[in-house]
Amino acid sequence: MPRKKNQQKAELPATFKGEPFYGLDLDPEQLLLADTIINPNFDIIFVNAKAGTGKTTIATGAAILLIKSGFYKDLIYIMAPYGEKKQGWLPGTITEKSSVYFEAFYQALTRCHVNLNTAIKNTSLSEESPQDNGGYITCITDTYLRGSNLDDAVIIIDEAQNYTLQQLQKTLTRVGERAKVIVIGHDGQCDLDNQEQSGFQKYIRHFSKCDRAAVCSLSTNHRSWISDWADQIYLTAETKVPYTPTPRVVML
Repeated sequence: MPRKKNQQKAELPATFKGEPFYGLDLDPEQLLLADTIINPNFDIIFVNAKAGTGKTTIATGAAILLIKSGFYKDLIYIMAPYGEKKQGWLPGTITEKSSVYFEAFYQALTRCHVNLNTAIKNTSLSEESPQDNGGYITCITDTYLRGSNLDDAVIIIDEAQNYTLQQLQKTLTRVGERAKVIVIGHDGQCDLDNQEQSGFQKYIRHFSKCDRAAVCSLSTNHRSWISDWADQIYLTAETKVPYTPTPRVVML
């Protein structure tokens, strides 16, 4: 497939250090992730990040900057409907019946000052409609990807720990020559009944052999101390380290 020629491209900084990023104060790991996403030497970036680290927001913000600067035409956000195997029975368009899975992405878009009413398309990947009104964002689940071509776009594959190996293979083999892929997940938050079926870590190892692939991690939970404390139960369970609470004096 021939590559599409974009209009004049705007310059992006080599690093966001000292640069505005939607008013967010990036920690060192978040800064490295944002810089890696806009780096033209990487076509696919895997992000293994715990809860509350801002992984979806950072990926979304960097993707929008790439599109607004003319490097890609569209943003395609893909989720796996792991909680509902009969998604086709839900009413509405593809976007409408899948919207329950896109809430975290909608929140990230809002933090990045995106108008959801005008930016998000209401049609499928292959359709153009006057209703889209210049929209450049497609939200879709992997259910509808078979046979599709994902080209001239930044592609965000979110909650990748909930994709089986077969689902990730189906999704990644849709990617065209002119695309950048960001695969986001956390190996400690898998919701699959059989966690061994997850393809996330398997594909991280597979792509680690490629020069044009990168792997980033985020470890600081910025959401709240409750979120961070709750997430630590996975650490004690996985490492089988006995948990000893720190004695505290409670003033009533």
